Amino acid sequence: MTPTDLPERKAYLLHQKAEHQRNVLGVFPAVYPREILWSLNILPVEIWDPPVPIGRSAAHVPPNICDVARRGLELILQGHCGDLDGFLFPHTCDSIQNVASIVNDYLGTGKPSFFFHLPRESESRAARAFYRLQLESLSSALRKHFHRSLDTGMLVESLQWGQRIDAAIRTLYELRGQDRLDVSNSRFYSVLRAGEYLHPSDHLPCLAQLIETTGSAKPPKTPVVLSGVLPSPPAFLSLLDELDLRVAADDLLNCSRRLQVPDGPAGNPYEALTDRYFRLPVCPTRNSTLAQRVNRLLSLVGSTRAAGVIFYVVPFCDPELFDLPPLVAELKKQGVRTLVVEAGLNRQLSGQVAVRVEAFAEMIGSGAA
Repeated sequence: MTPTDLPERKAYLLHQKAEHQRNVLGVFPAVYPREILWSLNILPVEIWDPPVPIGRSAAHVPPNICDVARRGLELILQGHCGDLDGFLFPHTCDSIQNVASIVNDYLGTGKPSFFFHLPRESESRAARAFYRLQLESLSSALRKHFHRSLDTGMLVESLQWGQRIDAAIRTLYELRGQDRLDVSNSRFYSVLRAGEYLHPSDHLPCLAQLIETTGSAKPPKTPVVLSGVLPSPPAFLSLLDELDLRVAADDLLNCSRRLQVPDGPAGNPYEALTDRYFRLPVCPTRNSTLAQRVNRLLSLVGSTRAAGVIFYVVPFCDPELFDLPPLVAELKKQGVRTLVVEAGLNRQLSGQVAVRVEAFAEMIGSGAA
């Protein structure tokens, strides 16, 4: 398996079930203890932006629900989850929680739903205790349903997998920030996002091979920072490639915001997982302050010498949209050029959006104010 030969998702999960006797869980965004699932021989398959037409979900949710939640619900309603052995719902936001209730209480899928609640405050003794309890409760529920025994050795090995994946992704971000990775935006994010469904034993070789793709792009591309939920649709990344804009760093929920800070304190597996959560980068879904978010974006801009920040916003994503106006205003005050693009997932890129991105690329490329 190589970065240029990533397997199709459905065929891959069927192979995992047949070849490795792994159960497969459909996991809704965004943060969850993937290592616990790996240790129990369960493959997490994340549900972010499935390419399904919107239709049946209108009978269950209002029109002003975010595209991530709506498309995940559509995937289930249209019968595309028959090969899954259940669902995992982290309490990321109200929209995901509402979908969890609909799936668990009303749809009658015949599949179990598992829940993972996240603390909504900064690190404290109570928050740490709550998070650890959630880890233990989820592990217990999964073991009971799938008839697995607790294997501390496998959990430790899974933690090592997670650390190696995060270390490889950190290296890729460093190379990209230094313009030492000659790979398109589209290819870069397709390999990173393959971790949403690949087992770590398959994802790690892809990351390692991508690291070997060193060398600056010729001619040099203008560096930008990308912020939001996820880099979608693919046409958006392709447009950035065409305009010679290089995403030198990102502040994306499904990418760098889930990247573990290195060198966390050692401890037993549950303590290590708890440390991991409380050492994640700032994010509005975890109630980070506006000042923390501004500082993070300024740090990314400074470390990569980015010419501007592009916010790719999913409509009706409340955690992102609440922060957006003051965040943009503060960055502009600091002299950082910004562009806000609000567009649905897995849809054609409108001509209007394309023109705005082209104008932004011309502005930052020319150094205009």
